[in-house]
Amino acid sequence: MKKKKSEGSIAVLDPPVSNPVKPLTSNNESRKEKKMSKEQNAPQVPQAEEIEKKVKFFDLATFELKEATFKASFTPPATFDEAVSALNSLMGNDAEKMKTALTPILRDAAIASQKKIAVGENGAPKKIVLDHIKNYRDIPPFSSIVTTEKGKSPDWKKQYDVQTVRILEEVKNVPFIVNAIKAAAALSTASDEDED
Repeated sequence: MKKKKSEGSIAVLDPPVSNPVKPLTSNNESRKEKKMSKEQNAPQVPQAEEIEKKVKFFDLATFELKEATFKASFTPPATFDEAVSALNSLMGNDAEKMKTALTPILRDAAIASQKKIAVGENGAPKKIVLDHIKNYRDIPPFSSIVTTEKGKSPDWKKQYDVQTVRILEEVKNVPFIVNAIKAAAALSTASDEDED
């Protein structure tokens, strides 16, 4: 007899079971199987992240520019319900504040979606490509192309652009680098990357 499983809108039929008897296993093997399945099904517990940042500010008593270092601890929510609860708490259960907080996320998602379409399946955003080739800039023969320090001469940008073209001419023939760039582009969710 066949059993019907529902997966979305597609019905899947299990093949008939020819031998419903489980193979014999020792008690030790059985315990190992149970322990492994418990470990595999255990929920991932998010780890607290210690974040250290610097902030520059003006002391309004003296109008001196100052800098302070601070630390923040953040633990990502373990479940969707925890995330919603934390957002509700942060926004004081005010639906209008929650809508305002979520709007930039939704806006960025809309931009990122259209950006992926514009770039296409075989494209990669400029920032991702430049990030992948930046390590080659300090290696000969590419290092000898840029002879002036950034910002010290108007020629720097021209030299930098020539260096980029030469590196790309070499990189495009190296499959593992091209594949790494494609993979990074596929994972990219940034909507407003620097396009200069």
